[in-house]
Order: sequence, then structure tokens, then C-alpha cells
Amino acid sequence: MSAVSDLEAQLRAQGVIPADAPAASEQTTDRPWFVALLQGVAGWLAGIFLLVFAGMTLKLESGVALFLLGAPLLAAAWFMYHADRHAVFLDQFALAMSIAGQIALTASVNMHHGTGLSIAATALIVQLIVLSVMPNKAARTLAALFAAIAWIYTARFLLLPASADDLVFGEGGHALAYRGWMIPVHWLLTWIPLLALAHWLIRQESRWTASKLRVFARPMLTGLLLALPLGGLEATAINPLGFAVQPVAMPLTWWALFPLLNVALCMYAAYAAFLIRSNWLSGSAVLGAMLHLSTFYYLYGTTLMWKSLIMASAGVALLIAGVALEHRKPGSGGTT
Repeated sequence: MSAVSDLEAQLRAQGVIPADAPAASEQTTDRPWFVALLQGVAGWLAGIFLLVFAGMTLKLESGVALFLLGAPLLAAAWFMYHADRHAVFLDQFALAMSIAGQIALTASVNMHHGTGLSIAATALIVQLIVLSVMPNKAARTLAALFAAIAWIYTARFLLLPASADDLVFGEGGHALAYRGWMIPVHWLLTWIPLLALAHWLIRQESRWTASKLRVFARPMLTGLLLALPLGGLEATAINPLGFAVQPVAMPLTWWALFPLLNVALCMYAAYAAFLIRSNWLSGSAVLGAMLHLSTFYYLYGTTLMWKSLIMASAGVALLIAGVALEHRKPGSGGTT
């Protein structure tokens, strides 16, 4: 009996997983996280280049033509994933074709009259479809991540309609930053659904892990925990994607503390990563928190004394949290 089978038998005997739960697979296609990360980046670049090449050679000038290109690309990616799930080359090529197909489908709907809201909503629908049909864990995880980011922009443009150009280079984010009442509304509308979904997935982990839903739930949870720090970086109330001119020396008002709300998101992501025993997700959350904190520190104009007090307060809060976690360790008198 293998180690996996032996562990599974013990879990069934102790009632941790149901007796009729499907058996765990003896084979795994998991790769180190840095390999998966490079594969994802390479897949995105290859997908973009593939779409540009197809556009130059096929002269795609209509939404119908883009749709007729995107749908077969997604179908081909599905067949590649399904045919061989152990070949790195096929996985990467399938990812490239899938991404090219996703971009083509999104562009086909918004080719001539796209707005920021329509592009974000279309991207959200496409990512949800990919999440539900692609037979590949990495593809599902990326789809969950970009579905969450697409939702962030959908919520943004619901409150502040803008053109397609404002999605990347526009001033829509700057305008939102100075509409004080919209900032908490935007933040709550954006993040409460994602936080609620992540919390529910964590609480139900023991159930979906022992069922066939794990092939969807695990990528969804990983994508959400990546979106909390990364999505906050891409969709702050200051500017959309970071390509617009950053405001500097903003007055320190209560609304100027918006990046600290995103630090709270990162801390929740780190806590959730700790609960599901994922060190690399914890690291991404900590990195996101540091980037948000540096954004707050450098963009807002106030005296160094105020900045020092805020940083000291944050340090005290983290020390208190660290001491509280230390007391929760086994053998320290706290609960586990």
C-alpha cells in the first residue's frame, strides 16, 4: 500500500473523510510554483503574440471573424489539455492557445462599441467559462485569478462609467479617488463578494476536498487568494492599471487611507493561506501588503512625523498579532 493510500485509509477510519468519498489519485502533475509561474507568464506572452500573428495574417476586421478565431482556439486548447496532462510543452502551448482564444472572444464582443464596463463584464464571463470547462489545474487557477480581477473592474465601472481607453490609460481612477462617498461603496461592492466566497471555500474545505468538486474548488480558492493582494494593486481607487500618471503629495484625509484597506485584504489572504497550509500564497500576500504600504507612504503628502506615527502604529499592531499567534501554538497554554 502506498503512502497516499495508507493515509487515505486512516482518514476514512477516523471519520475525517466520508467512507464513500472517491479515492485519491496516485499520480500528480503538480510542478514547483516558480515553474508554474514562468509557464503562466510565457503562456500569456505566447498567446498575445499568437493573436497578433493571426490578426496580421488573417486580417481580422470584424467581431464575427474574431469569434470564429477565438472559439476554435479554446476548443483546441481543451483537446490538448485532455489528450496529455503530463507534457510540459503541450500544457504551455495549450495555455497560449487558450489565452489567445480568450482575448479574441472578449475583443469580438467589444470590437467597435466597447466600454470599460462591457469589456470587464465580457472578460468575467469568458473566465468563468474557462474555469468550468478546462481540464487543467493551472488553467483553472489562472481563470479564477483573472475572473476575480475582471469582477474588480466590473464593480469599478458600475460606479464610474468610462470608455475602453480608461481601462488602462484613462483618468477614471483619479476621478474616483476624489469622490469621497464612493470610495467605501466601491471597496465594499468589490471585495465583500470575493471575501465571502474565499471564506466559504475555506470553511467547507474538508467537504469539497473529499468530493469531485475539489478540481474546481482548489483552483478557485488559490485564484481568489492571489487576487486579494494582486487585484488590489491593479484596481486601487487611485488609478486603474498603474500606467496613468500617479498623483503625488495628496492631502492626508480619511479617504487618503484607502491603500491601508488593501493591506487588510493582504493580511486576510495571508491568514487564509496559513489556514490552508500554503507558504507561497502567504508570501504573495506579504509582498502585496508591502507594495500597498509603500504606495501609501510615497503618494500621500504629509510630514515625516505623521508617516512615522502611522508606520509605528502598524508595527505595534503586527507585533500584537504575532504575540497572539504565538500564544495559539500547541504547548503555550492557548488553543490550537
